[in-house]
Amino acid sequence: MSAKPIFDIRKSVSRRNLEYMIIMPIIAVLFIAVGLWLVPGDAVWALSFEALETWNLWGFLGLFLILTALYHLAKLILFARRAAGTSGEWRFRLTQDDLLWQVPDHAHGPEEGFHAPLSAIKQLEHITIYRSEQADENQYWVHFHDHPSIQLREYTGYSIRALMDKIHQAGVPFERTLRGD
Repeated sequence: MSAKPIFDIRKSVSRRNLEYMIIMPIIAVLFIAVGLWLVPGDAVWALSFEALETWNLWGFLGLFLILTALYHLAKLILFARRAAGTSGEWRFRLTQDDLLWQVPDHAHGPEEGFHAPLSAIKQLEHITIYRSEQADENQYWVHFHDHPSIQLREYTGYSIRALMDKIHQAGVPFERTLRGD
């Protein structure tokens, strides 16, 4: 009989895909609606300098929102093609003895799973990369004593940071690293 789990989380790939494919079109439609509302009614949709004079800052913001929505809809179509036929579930299970980080075949991006006793984990690391011209990037790593480190990804929608806190409370060392450009 295995030890009582500290957490045992399961997330279906098909459910996560469905969530993404429902939320993204709603956001895109809202972007298009707001974008069309921001574009002036008398704006001329032509490629000339005279037409450019009919536009204002709000019109360009509206155009940006419309183009952003169309870009995300195109990404959604490509995602739907990649997601066809994927199945399984993510499973994150922590006991006092071991950690299971099971990763299914999915279309969200590259990800690697593992199952290891807690004693085989050297440390957890949360790296924050500060960038002056871009958004900060957070990376979550598990370093092992006997094999290469694995980067944890947030494709499930669960907070990796919160799960790392619980793993740290179970006795695995934790380090926070700050880097800048």
